[in-house]
Amino acid sequence: MRRVVLFCLLLLFSRFALAQSPPAYSLRQYLNIRGAGSPTLSPDGAQVAFLAGTTGTAQVWKVASGSGWPEQLTFFSSGVSALAWSPARSELLAVTDNNGDEQYQFYLVRADGTGVTPLTADPKVRHEFGGWSSDGKNLYYASNARDPRYTDCYLMDAATGKERLVFQKDASMTAEALSSDNRFLAASVSTSNVNNDLYIVDVATGQGRRVTPHTGDARYGVIGFSSDAKSLYLTTDQGRETNNLAEMNVATGAITFLQDEKFDVESAQLSPDGRLLAYSANRDGYEELTVWDTRTRKPVRLPDLPKGIVTPRNFSANGRRLAIGLNTPARPGDVFVLDLAERRARQATFSNKAGIDPATFVEPTLVRYKSFDGLEIPAFLYLPKNAPQDKSLPVILSVHGGPESQERPGFASLYQYFVSRGYAVLAPNIRGSNGYGKSYLALDNGPKRWDALKDLNAAIDFLGTQPALNAGKVAVYGGSYGGFAVLAMLTHYPTRFAAGVDVVGISDFKTFLANTAPYRRANRAAEYGDPEKDSDFLDAISPARHVENIVAPLMVIAGANDPRVPKSEADQIVAKIKARNGVVEYLAFPDEGHGVAKLPNRIRAYEAIVAFLDTYLREKQTSVK
Repeated sequence: MRRVVLFCLLLLFSRFALAQSPPAYSLRQYLNIRGAGSPTLSPDGAQVAFLAGTTGTAQVWKVASGSGWPEQLTFFSSGVSALAWSPARSELLAVTDNNGDEQYQFYLVRADGTGVTPLTADPKVRHEFGGWSSDGKNLYYASNARDPRYTDCYLMDAATGKERLVFQKDASMTAEALSSDNRFLAASVSTSNVNNDLYIVDVATGQGRRVTPHTGDARYGVIGFSSDAKSLYLTTDQGRETNNLAEMNVATGAITFLQDEKFDVESAQLSPDGRLLAYSANRDGYEELTVWDTRTRKPVRLPDLPKGIVTPRNFSANGRRLAIGLNTPARPGDVFVLDLAERRARQATFSNKAGIDPATFVEPTLVRYKSFDGLEIPAFLYLPKNAPQDKSLPVILSVHGGPESQERPGFASLYQYFVSRGYAVLAPNIRGSNGYGKSYLALDNGPKRWDALKDLNAAIDFLGTQPALNAGKVAVYGGSYGGFAVLAMLTHYPTRFAAGVDVVGISDFKTFLANTAPYRRANRAAEYGDPEKDSDFLDAISPARHVENIVAPLMVIAGANDPRVPKSEADQIVAKIKARNGVVEYLAFPDEGHGVAKLPNRIRAYEAIVAFLDTYLREKQTSVK
């Protein structure tokens, strides 16, 4: 009798335990989570268009701003990278390329879904969209039609597609803002990702005037012209550590700062009448929204919003409504429309979570660990819920790209999948990352790049102090510059990692600089080093030149159409490892560019990555569904 009772109790307990355990969702479910972003309002604010990857690539959709049933407007074979609603007509401008080649072309999309008209069609020319003129008649943008190495500023008649060269310069240039009277164009000329100059261009004459003379590095981000075109609103870190709001006198170029904050201002937008200025403040990677009245110079009261990434996009014509994108670590991206008069936020889209219980998503912990020189490195640590404190969990050390970028606490479906399968993820913002001031950003320049790698080495020491984590089972994972970091860590710290995953990463700085797209070459040499002047350093740090040091298994992912980090960077590291009988797996996609964008390819790539990591980081391989 006692045995029967004990058996029943055990059975009841096991059923209770199973009921309390989170369900095991498949990788494909996580990859099928669909968020929405990049919203743009119709002039009357009644409708909002946005980008969503529901069909496998990012396409243009439209919905009533008060929410409703969304309608898909574009069906390109490649994803749409940008869109903007005309300020005067029921049409949108969509930007797309061909299978990731980043030779962007413009398309006019009717908002009623009845047609798409190409405005540009030269696959040899890259077009970089700036915006619409306030009357909706013209587009302003930059293109390298004159010379593949440089970009000039143009205006295009949206009705006829006729374009006019407005400002020419042998430089990397973008068209940033057009005054409401169409008299002035603000153009940015970049020498690196951390240094640029602004020019005020007289549209009628094509004469440009440099208005930001400075020494050293300084960043200037254009927000827009005031309604009378006498002022230009911008963000800049000129003479200070962080990007703050400022106002420039167009006639004199004199800059007046409107704030003095220890955070970067990002994603700023100006209302059509110039009265309201919306911006996000970058606080440790989180983005907090502020709407500022340019007349009273005071903030406008807003409805409460979740903590995460809140990005302002554009205002309605009367400035009453503001479209924003919002996502958090545990919430995929959605579009909201703020009614600023009523202090109300309406959710316009509802992300598809692919049947996964959102209660299973985890929030990261913001941690800081000390590097070799005492510098504190911020990082986001993702742990499974109720993680065992027995140093058993394998870890993925995830390195962001850029390097002038930043790990943000937004929704990452792959992180959530790995955590659900018993991995931990540590995503640091090593020196050279954006968001922590100009000095921090410069700490990895040139030969100082060795110190950034030391930050990643210090991360392994930090992992060893955590009671749940196994510092002997760490894989380093990253894309683009993060892919370089993967290869560099396996090369220069070969005994510290159980495996590595390189996605479109640089393997040799000299061959990369020789083969990257011509319009990028000077900019990237300014960050990484000159192939001649810095030859010895580039040879010493480039993984492909020291492949004999690599002992950990490696997986490499590449896109055949990648203009930034050409596929040849992956080819050479894979060939050299194979020649030494090393362990390397390689996937190259013929229809992808700088990353893996198309859903079928993402499924194939990440199923392979998961199987690879399970093989080398876990005692028993986890089935991938």
